[in-house]
Amino acid sequence: MNGCVDIHGYSEATGSYLLCGWAPIETADGLPGFRPVSLGFEKGTASAEGLVAHTLRDDLGGQGRGVAIHLPGSDPALGRLLFVEIEAGDGPVRLDSTAGTEHTANRALLDRMRQQRVAPGMSGERLRAVLDRSGFEGRDTLDRLDGQVAFQIDEAVATGTTGLLLSGWMLSAPDAVRTVRLRSGGRSTKLAIDTAIRLDRADVLAKHGDRLRSRQVRCGFLLPAENCLEPGEPCFVEIETVHGDVGYHPVRLSAQHGLVAIRAALANLSPRYDEVASVFDRLGPTLTALNADRLAGKRDGREIRFGRAPAEPVCSVIVPLYGRLDYMEVQVALFAGNGFGDRHELIYVVDDPAAAGAATHLADTLFRRFGVPIRLWLQNDNLGFAPACNVGLSLAAGRTVCFLNSDVFGTAPDWLDRLVADLDRLPETGIVGPLLLFEDGSVQHQGMEYAPLPEFGGWLFPTHPGKGERPEALSGLVRARVITGACMVMTRELAESLGGFDEAFVIGDFEDSDLCLRARGLGVGCAVDHDVSLFHLERKSQITGAEPWRLNVTLYNAWLHQKRWGRRLAAEAGVRADA
Repeated sequence: MNGCVDIHGYSEATGSYLLCGWAPIETADGLPGFRPVSLGFEKGTASAEGLVAHTLRDDLGGQGRGVAIHLPGSDPALGRLLFVEIEAGDGPVRLDSTAGTEHTANRALLDRMRQQRVAPGMSGERLRAVLDRSGFEGRDTLDRLDGQVAFQIDEAVATGTTGLLLSGWMLSAPDAVRTVRLRSGGRSTKLAIDTAIRLDRADVLAKHGDRLRSRQVRCGFLLPAENCLEPGEPCFVEIETVHGDVGYHPVRLSAQHGLVAIRAALANLSPRYDEVASVFDRLGPTLTALNADRLAGKRDGREIRFGRAPAEPVCSVIVPLYGRLDYMEVQVALFAGNGFGDRHELIYVVDDPAAAGAATHLADTLFRRFGVPIRLWLQNDNLGFAPACNVGLSLAAGRTVCFLNSDVFGTAPDWLDRLVADLDRLPETGIVGPLLLFEDGSVQHQGMEYAPLPEFGGWLFPTHPGKGERPEALSGLVRARVITGACMVMTRELAESLGGFDEAFVIGDFEDSDLCLRARGLGVGCAVDHDVSLFHLERKSQITGAEPWRLNVTLYNAWLHQKRWGRRLAAEAGVRADA
């Protein structure tokens, strides 16, 4: 025999489903307390830990016991209620929704629930406290929690239209907090602070630790929350203690967005070894969403041409510029004097809006001095390596393209012609690059392999065999698994069929490996021409310090690369893949 639901609905004030009805007498006695509860609707279910209390019913004639239920959660409009199932010691207790079941909501629902005669006892007192809550009034009321909790949201960054990335801290007395929920409109999302990405906050511990009898230095947190934000509605955190007291903390959305928000999210992380995978498995999808948002539709800019490039160039050389503009002078000088501008076109993509004026003046000066035509694209936003290269690709008119870092210099006048000739001679090669050397003549790059790095989760990172050593006595094209994006030449048709570099990788790391591996999927490989050598200053084209956020961007890119390619590369190399 099943029980019956008399009244049900959703209350935005309490952020919960509220129900009353009756259960069979033989199963009702063990119900009061916090229990798993499931609501079955026409279009799905809502399940959580609910508070169940008895109500006094004179109309049941001893055939059942009245019950009232508070079930925290969101109201996703799942249609008509079909049943309620309460987990109890002897098995589930079911209450059915019938034609006589009343559905109401909000204030009317609270009024109907308050009319129920809640039975004495701890569960009844807790339910009555829920029904008597005043609700969120736009201000912080955590002082109602009798000094049991210290809590702060430092930053709440919107991810998409309904997600948030929360950073903050919480310290509480032992076993004081029952639940922490984020609420917005009809949405109620449980925040699992204990399993969030934890951060050291010695400052918080020093201020509140003694009062709350806590020694938890990792009381900071970074927590992605999905589908928690109701657009246009206030957002706040609701903290409930084990005694049923509730306090509210307003959440104000941050003005940060784009790369600034990504940088802030990564600034205080320092995961190592076994922590790396778990941190980025939780944080990675949110960073992907933030990166996609920052790039959406942002390809605005303008082109200035200095001189006239050939109408049908053999190769379009695409150079993203950020930070060190002075390297452009060295490159243009080295391109001059060998008829470069008669055969090829040179495209500089200035990915630094603040440097647009200086870059324009320098390009004008360089054309007047060296006579090499320059196509200068001034990007309105700083997008990063992959998008800048892809903008250059969209402008390119050459039969082939050369992606070139601004800190790579070729002293031989025909180095580009020789790499293009390699493609013509061996089209199955697909992507070719030169031998890259440091200033002292030692090897910087002659193709890349992969190796697991235990400190960084055992993920596979590209390595440069022979780096820092004297070049081997090799000549001609030598096959490589992948090559660096510092200098790579391919047909424009291949580059466009691959969609250029994948812009999911932030700023610049792993895009080149990913592109080469995708090219393998099209049946073409990579090679290094050891008869063509250029100098690479390696990462000196950007002015960046050794800041934690920059390393963590690399780890995010490594996470993305590992998810895509880790198992395949590990199988090829015969090593374990920690994906």
